[in-house]
Amino acid sequence: MKFAWIAEAPFGFADKDGSPSGCDVALARHVFARLDEPFEPVETKFGELLDGLQDGRWEVTVGLFVTPQRAERAAFTQPIWALRDGLLVAQHDVGVIDGYRSLAKLGGKLAVLHGQVQHQTARCIGIAEDAIVVLCDFAEAAAAVLAGQVGANSSVERSHREHIARLPGTSLACVPVPASEKPAAPGAFACRSCETASRLDTVLRDFLGTPEHAALLASFGVSTEEIGAGKS
Repeated sequence: MKFAWIAEAPFGFADKDGSPSGCDVALARHVFARLDEPFEPVETKFGELLDGLQDGRWEVTVGLFVTPQRAERAAFTQPIWALRDGLLVAQHDVGVIDGYRSLAKLGGKLAVLHGQVQHQTARCIGIAEDAIVVLCDFAEAAAAVLAGQVGANSSVERSHREHIARLPGTSLACVPVPASEKPAAPGAFACRSCETASRLDTVLRDFLGTPEHAALLASFGVSTEEIGAGKS
C-alpha cells in the first residue's frame, strides 16, 4: 500500500540516506508489516494529503487531526496521538505573543499550511482572514517567521520544538497555545476506505500503549506522555 508522508519532524522526515523516517512513518511501517502489506512511502505536501486519498494516489496518510469535515473525505483509524497547537515566533516576541488572541490584538500575520485545521481555529479566535498567510510546507512557514513576513506560524507544538532543536542557534522560539484557546486534539491515520482503516485498527489496538510502542517513539526522542499516545 502507498503511504503519504510530509516533512514535519518528528512525525516525518528524510534520514541521512534520504529514506523516510519519523514516528508516524515508523508506526505505519510496523502496521503494514503486521498486515503483510508492502510499505510504499510517497512524500507530498500537507495540502495534498486528503486530495491524494480521494484520487487514488495513496491509501493511507500520516496522522491528521480528526474533524467532521475531514471525516467526509477519509476514513480514520483510532487516534495515534493527541497534540496541542503551538506558535513559532521570533525569540524577541516571546512574552509579547502568547497565543492566537495576543497575535490578533497586535494585528500580526499568521502563517498556516494549506488545509491545516489551525486556519479555522485562528479565524474562530479572532484573527482576520486577510492576516492569514497560507503556505505550502513547514520549512517555508518557518522561513517566513525568520524573515519577519509573519508574526507567527501555527502548527503543533511538538513539531515547532523539533524544528528549533534541529537548528541550534536559530532566533526562533515556540509558544504553546493555551488550552483555553485550543486544547490538545486527537489525530489518526487517514485512509481511503473504511475497510483499510479497520484493518489498520486491528494492529493499532494491540500495539498502541505497549512497551514496544514506547520504544518506537523513544527512538525519535518522543515519549507517549508528551504526544498523548496510547490505547483509546
